[in-house]
Amino acid sequence: MAADTFAFRGTFFHTPAYGQLEALRDAVVVVQDGKIARVGSSNEEAALMREFGLSEEGQYFVPGFIDTHVHAPQYKFTGTGTDEALMDWLKKYTFPAEGSFRDLDAAHQRYALLVKRFLANGTTTAMYYGSLHLEPNLILVDTIERLGQRAVVGKVNMDRHSPEDYVEATADGIRDAEEFIKYTQGKKCSRIEPCITPRFIPTCTPELMKGLAALALKYGTHIQSHISECCGEVNCVREMHPEYASDAAVFEEMGLLTSKTVMAHGTLLSDADIKHLAARGTAVSHCPLSNFFLGDAFFKVNHAISLGLKVGLGTDVAGGIQPSMLSAQRMAVVNSRCLRAHKLAVSGGTIVTPEMETDVITFKEALWLATVGGAQALNMEDRVGTFAVGKEFDALLVDTTLGGTAGPFDVFEGEDDLQRFEKFINLGDDRNLLEVYVQGKCVKRGDTFELEAAILKSGADSDRPMAAPTPAEPNAEPTVDLANQTSGSESPAGEGGEEGAEEPAAKRSRR
Repeated sequence: MAADTFAFRGTFFHTPAYGQLEALRDAVVVVQDGKIARVGSSNEEAALMREFGLSEEGQYFVPGFIDTHVHAPQYKFTGTGTDEALMDWLKKYTFPAEGSFRDLDAAHQRYALLVKRFLANGTTTAMYYGSLHLEPNLILVDTIERLGQRAVVGKVNMDRHSPEDYVEATADGIRDAEEFIKYTQGKKCSRIEPCITPRFIPTCTPELMKGLAALALKYGTHIQSHISECCGEVNCVREMHPEYASDAAVFEEMGLLTSKTVMAHGTLLSDADIKHLAARGTAVSHCPLSNFFLGDAFFKVNHAISLGLKVGLGTDVAGGIQPSMLSAQRMAVVNSRCLRAHKLAVSGGTIVTPEMETDVITFKEALWLATVGGAQALNMEDRVGTFAVGKEFDALLVDTTLGGTAGPFDVFEGEDDLQRFEKFINLGDDRNLLEVYVQGKCVKRGDTFELEAAILKSGADSDRPMAAPTPAEPNAEPTVDLANQTSGSESPAGEGGEEGAEEPAAKRSRR
C-alpha cells in the first residue's frame, strides 16, 4: 500500500441528509492523498484488515465540525462582556479588543491559542473574521496554515461610525483587502481561502461595500457579513438607508449577495428576504448562543430550510461565549424548543399542536448543521461534511468510554452505540476527541499538534515568533503555554498521578 494511503476500521457516524443519522458499522474507510478512496465493510476488506487493526471499542469517527461564524480577535474576551446590547457591546468590548491586535507579538500568541482551541474542540473548518489592520490578519492566515486547520478568512472592513482609532479610509480599506486576498491566495494552500468582509452595514459606506463586491468578483472569493441580527442594528440601518426596505435589499444593491456569501444571524429576516437570499445562493450562519445574548429573536431553522435557504452553524465567538461547536449544536436544539414554547405561550392554552412542533430539531439535525450544512454554506459540500467517497477526510476520532472524572459523562451496561454517541453530542467535550484529521492528516493527537511539532522538530522557521516560547500577556500571571505545547503536558504533583504512570488504554493514540 502506498505511503500516502491508509485505512481505518470502526464505526463512522454522519448525517447524509437533514435529520438522518447514519452509522457505518464495522466499516473500512480507505484514505488516499487526503481523500476517501473507498468505503466498505470489513468482510470485504480482508487484506486491509490484516494490515490495519480495529479501533478501540467505544470509539467512533464523526466528520469534522464546520464553524461558519467566528470573530478571531474576539477570542481574547470570550466568556466575558455579556452585559451589553450589541451596539454598546461593540464599543465597550469588541473594537478595543480587535484594535489591540496591532501588537503583532500579541497577535502571534493569541491566534495560536485560538486555532489550537478550535482544533481541540473538533472544529476542522472555520470561517474567520479578522480585524481591521492588515498585518494581524496575515499572522492569522500563517497560524492556520501552520497548525493544519481548514479556513475561510477575511480582513474586516469598516469606514464609518467607528472609533477614531479603529476605522479606515475607504480607499485604504479596499487596497488592504486586495493585499490580503493576494497574500492568502499566493500561499497556494488548498485549506485556506480568502474572504471579503464588510463588517456590517452601519460601519460600511456604499462606496466601500461596492468596492469590496468588485474585489470578490475579480478574485472569486467568499463574502461574509451580518444581516438583520437584532433590533438595534436593523433600526440603525433603516435610519441610515430609508430608501431600502431591509438589510437584504442593501446588500443586494451593493452586489454582496452571491452563492459564496455567508450572512450571520438573520433572526429578523422576512420570508421575502429569505427567499431572495436563497435565490442568490447566499447562506445564513445560525448562531443560537450569541442570539440569546445579543439578538432579539430566534432563528427558525426548519422554516428557513423549507424556503430553500442554505443554513450552517456558528459559535460567533465572542458574542457566543463558547468556542465549541458541540455547544453550538446543543444551543441550536434549545433555540428550537424555545420557539415551540413561545408558540404555546402566545396561544394562551395548554395544548401543544402539530404546528407548534414544526420548528423543533433534535441532535441529528444539529449535527447536520455543524457538518453538511456548514459545508453547503461554504460551497464545500463536494469536499467535506460526510464520509462519502471522493470527499476529503476531515474527521474526529471520538472516545465515549472515558468514565468518572476522566471524561465528561459516564456510560452504562446495556447502552448501544447510538445512545453513547448521542451522549457525546449532548454531554461530550474536547476530552472525548482523541485525534483530529484535516485533509487526511492528523493535525492533533492527544495533546500534540502534529504539524507544528514536525516543524519544530525539523528546526524550520525557527526565527518565526511562533517557534519561540509564547510570551505571556502583559501583566498576566504565568499560564500553561497551550500556544506552543507540542506534546503531552506534564502534570503537577498531586494532579496527574505518579510520574511515568501508563495512560489509560482508551486514551492511547491509534497508529
